[in-house]
Amino acid sequence: MIKSAKTPTRLCVIYRTTRSKSKDRYEATKVSKFMEEFDKYLEEVVEKFGAPMICGDFNFHIEKKEDQCAKNFIALCESKGFQQHVKRPTHIAGGILDLVLTLKSGSDALLIKDLIVEVDTGTTSDHHLVYFDIPGHIPSQAKRIKTIETRDVREFKKMEMEEFRHDLFCSLSMAQFASVDQAIEVYQNTVKHILDKHAPYVTRNFKINQSPWWSSNCKKARVDMKKAQRRFYKNKDDTEAREIYNEKCVDKAIIINRARNIYFNEKLYSSKGDAKATYKVVNHLLDKEYGSKKLPHCNDDALLAEDFKTFFDKKIKDIYSDIEKKSLALEGSNTNDYVQHQQEFTKLAVFREVSVEELMDLAKDLSDKSCELDALPMWLFKASLPELIGIIHFIVNESLKTGTFPSQLKTALIKPSLKKPNLDSDILGNYRPVSNIPYISKLIEKVVHNQLIEFLDNQMLFSKYQSAYRKFHSCETAVLKIQNDLLIMMDKRNNAV
Repeated sequence: MIKSAKTPTRLCVIYRTTRSKSKDRYEATKVSKFMEEFDKYLEEVVEKFGAPMICGDFNFHIEKKEDQCAKNFIALCESKGFQQHVKRPTHIAGGILDLVLTLKSGSDALLIKDLIVEVDTGTTSDHHLVYFDIPGHIPSQAKRIKTIETRDVREFKKMEMEEFRHDLFCSLSMAQFASVDQAIEVYQNTVKHILDKHAPYVTRNFKINQSPWWSSNCKKARVDMKKAQRRFYKNKDDTEAREIYNEKCVDKAIIINRARNIYFNEKLYSSKGDAKATYKVVNHLLDKEYGSKKLPHCNDDALLAEDFKTFFDKKIKDIYSDIEKKSLALEGSNTNDYVQHQQEFTKLAVFREVSVEELMDLAKDLSDKSCELDALPMWLFKASLPELIGIIHFIVNESLKTGTFPSQLKTALIKPSLKKPNLDSDILGNYRPVSNIPYISKLIEKVVHNQLIEFLDNQMLFSKYQSAYRKFHSCETAVLKIQNDLLIMMDKRNNAV
């Protein structure tokens, strides 16, 4: 990785050999196999962090317009959004064999300047030297030593849980409210006041971009290795100092690798049964998570947020408008069959109230993710559920009874997410909005969802072949159904497509 002015540059060096000592080696180096592997490699490299720059000896004579292999190679690169910068021969026998590939457009496009092919390299190599400039940034020594970020955080570990829960119970049991909006306001203000009392905000310094698995043992191992290194460099003829330095290098590598392995093993174990969390860990290890975090280039964050707000707002209004047009068209074609079909089923007129026990079970099943709009982090909310369940029970049932959703819970944090990592991050249409809502909103949604699914199931309104949004149904069951139908048709010697 090379730190550049805009985004870090991922330097990739490739060599395609054309020599073969055996048939097996020849088969492994065939052009078709290389094209297949290089195709997959280009798809993977654009998803990784950093602007890709691929250099190396590809052994394709791209200067020969009639060379089919070279034409196919250039076509493959262009289809993946890459461009080739070397225009002069790079071999003593002629031919452009050494190439420099970068993305043509998008936020990860690199500006290649002053590319020169130097014939006299001063070496015995039969290839010329290719060098060029890219925008770069070398931090000063002072910035390299320490990068500290100051944040206000709550020290939950020092909080007395019993006293916190006691204050919650006393305050909320005596609270008075007449409507669901008043209950939400009382809940938010009371919880915030008690939390400020038991876990007030304190200012702490954090090292930016420090690995989460980095520990004091890792730091000590690195310090010991540096000490041994300095002693060895003072006198490189000292055999004992050399041996100690080599031992400390090995010790450092073992300690750091062990700490990293333990951390990610625990992360994977804690994600057991959660496919989304597991994929998040795997993508982090494979360095594939950068694409979803890209944002358009803009010097003013407030202006960028306003642009996203306007774009997503228009997008949602267009969807609503389309739904209304289709609904009016459906009402206009109100045939007798449609009316008869409507009269066959009982309507879901009201939602039933949920019991405290049912609400407790639903709250415990919520994921541990929290929203910045939440009064409490999810783990603390679950730990204090017996003291909070009274007011939560009132909010949920009052919302169901009145058919209104609390106005304060209609606010969500919208985070734009790039649909695909290799899309142009400067085009707003390439983003989808991801809403982060408070856990009380999720609770109300879950209660309504369960009752709606129960009604549809009892009235047999689900399509026979519907797999989405149904319990015990998924993509796997849909694919299994199709496979089973195909096998049955084949057994009957019938045609199937």
